[in-house]
Amino acid sequence: MNTHPQTIQIFLPSGDPQGIRIASITTRIVQVVEIPRLRLEEFLERPEASSVGIYILFGENDETERPRAYVGQTGNFGNRLKQHNEKKGLWWNRAVKA
Repeated sequence: MNTHPQTIQIFLPSGDPQGIRIASITTRIVQVVEIPRLRLEEFLERPEASSVGIYILFGENDETERPRAYVGQTGNFGNRLKQHNEKKGLWWNRAVKA
């Protein structure tokens, strides 16, 4: 296997490691954003909220308490998260967008 050293940078906009996290590989345009549902309003004010991409909502099944995920794609991540916040129930507690 051919491997190359890489650096991953994790930016904490609020300084809180449990808050919004933006990870990127410094030599590429790859970026992943993780948003706790409790920080949704804070995230909606960030420029990353208007980005396009694939995203995953993570949480637990209300009845079985087993892990649950929802995968989607969007042209405006912030708007789509607002819709999920209003219509997808309380099961999800964090979102990740690539």
